Amino acid sequence: MFVADLHNDLVQRIMEGEDVTSITPHGHTDIPRLKKSCINLQILIIWVSSRSPDPNFFNKANKMFDEIEKLSNVKDVLIPKKLQEIKDGIKDNKLLLPISMEGGEAIENKLENLYHFINRGLFYLGPTWNHSLDWVSSNYDEKFNKKKLKTVGLNDFGKEVINICQENRVLIDVSHIGEKSFWDIENISTKPFIASHSSVHKICPHFRNLHDDQIIAIKNKNGLIGINPYPFFIDPTFKDRESIFRNEHKEKIKSLEIQHSKKSSQWLAKQHYLQKKLGSICPDIDLFIDHMEYIIKLIGIDYVGVGSDYDGLDCLPRGWEDCSDHFKIAEKLETRGYNQEEIEKVMGKNILRVLEEINY
Repeated sequence: MFVADLHNDLVQRIMEGEDVTSITPHGHTDIPRLKKSCINLQILIIWVSSRSPDPNFFNKANKMFDEIEKLSNVKDVLIPKKLQEIKDGIKDNKLLLPISMEGGEAIENKLENLYHFINRGLFYLGPTWNHSLDWVSSNYDEKFNKKKLKTVGLNDFGKEVINICQENRVLIDVSHIGEKSFWDIENISTKPFIASHSSVHKICPHFRNLHDDQIIAIKNKNGLIGINPYPFFIDPTFKDRESIFRNEHKEKIKSLEIQHSKKSSQWLAKQHYLQKKLGSICPDIDLFIDHMEYIIKLIGIDYVGVGSDYDGLDCLPRGWEDCSDHFKIAEKLETRGYNQEEIEKVMGKNILRVLEEINY
C-alpha cells in the first residue's frame, strides 16, 4: 500500500541542531522511524515566522531547503521534484520527502523569490500560517484581527502568486488561510488545490477547520483534504481539559522557557514535554476517523487524505504516539467497513490523483 502524509514540521528540529538521521527519543518523526513506518511519502514543511526578530525570511527558508536536501544523502531517501520521480521512488522503495512551504514570508513580496523556490522544487505553497501578509489574510487574523489587516483576502500581488504557482505545477494549500482568501483562491484557480492539514468545522468549530461549502469547493476543483488529528481541531471539549492540564504543569512549562533563550528552542522543549504528558486527556483516534468519514459522506472518498502535522503538534489522539502508529488509520477504516481500494485512496493514492491532475 502506498501511504502519503501531507504535512510534517520536522525541519524545525533540524534547524535547532538535532540529528534526525538517527533515531531520536522525542518528537513524532525522524528518518529511521519514518523508514520503519508505513509512510512512503512524507511532505516536509519550510516555515518561517513573520514574528521572528530576524526578518531574513528568504535566507532562512533557503537554509531550511538546504537542510532537507541533505537528507537525500541518507540511503533510500529521495527528495522528488516531479511525479515521475515519485513513481520511480515508490518502485524502488524509497522514503520520499517532497518540500513544501507554509506561509509566504520567504517570498518577501518579490516574484523572483517565488520563482526561486519553484525552481528549487516546491511541492506546495500555503500562502499563510496564522499570520497574514501584505497580500493575503489568514484564518486566524480574519477571525481575531480583521480591523488591523492591510488586505482581506488576496490583493493583485496575491492573485499573481496563486496564478504563477498553478502555471508552474505547484499546489496551493489553503489550510491556514482566511475564508475571504479561500474564496478568492477558489475564484481564480484553474487547477486543483488542497487543504493539507485541516478538519471539519461542523464537528469541531475551530477557526482552522473547513466549513461544508469549502469542503465542497475543494471537491469541485478536484482537490484534496488532509485531515488533521490535532485534538484542538477534532474535539470541541479538549480545550477545557488542556487548559486545566497546563495550569497543573505551569511551573514545569515555565522552567522549560527559562532554560532556553530562543523562542524556537522554547517551543520545541515544550512540545517534547507535552507530547509525552498530554496523552491521558486526548480524544481517541476514532474521533479523527469521524472527521474523515464526515468528509467522505459529504463529497466522496476520492478527496480525503491525511495531514498529520507531525512535529508541529504537542499531542496526537490517544494511542497514536508517533509516525510508527500511522497505519492505525487504515486499521480503523477497515473496522468501519471500508474495502482495500477505498483505504488505499485515503492513505495515499488520492494525492497521486491530484498530482496527475496538475501534471506535476
